Amino acid sequence: MDYLKELAVRANLSATWEAWSPTYRVLAIAAGLALAYWALRFAVPAVLRILWPVLFVVFALAAVWAIFPEATCSVELISKLPVICAR
Repeated sequence: MDYLKELAVRANLSATWEAWSPTYRVLAIAAGLALAYWALRFAVPAVLRILWPVLFVVFALAAVWAIFPEATCSVELISKLPVICAR
């Protein structure tokens, strides 16, 4: 850990973002984007698997609302949503 701290001091990475050289800025952005891509690649399928039933119900309700808006808004739970039943 001391070695990494020494490298950060030599590269002046302990200062603010404006003090970083453009090379380190590009490297930090590239590493951040790669980390975000890796995290999304593993997190999104897991979240979709968990939320699949909820997404299916939302899609089905949206389809029914598009065809029969008055009937859908007659359901008490849905009628309380002003965005959907504003008409």
